[in-house]
Amino acid sequence: MDSQKRTIVKTLLWRFIASGTTVVVVFALSGNIALGLTAAAIGIPLKLFMYYFYERFWTTTIEWGKISEDAPELKAQAVSSGASSRPRGALPQQARSP
Repeated sequence: MDSQKRTIVKTLLWRFIASGTTVVVVFALSGNIALGLTAAAIGIPLKLFMYYFYERFWTTTIEWGKISEDAPELKAQAVSSGASSRPRGALPQQARSP
C-alpha cells in the first residue's frame, strides 16, 4: 500500500503535468493564453481533491492487480555456484578438432 505522503506527491506531480496540458489544449483551441491559464487555475483544486481520493480508493479498497509483498515470485533465491571452474556467465568451450 502506498503511504499518504507518496499519494500526495504523486497527486501534485500529476496535477502539474495535467494542468500544463490543459493550458496547451485550451490555448491551441482558442488562441487565448489567459483562457488556458484560467481553465487550469479553476481545475487545479478540484482535480487535486478528486485524484487524491481516487488514488486512496484504489490503494485501500480495490485488490485486483495487487501483488502480495510475500509473493514467492518476488523473493530472492540463492544462486548455486555450480561445480564448474569457469567464471560465471562464461560459455563452455568446444573441443577443437585438428
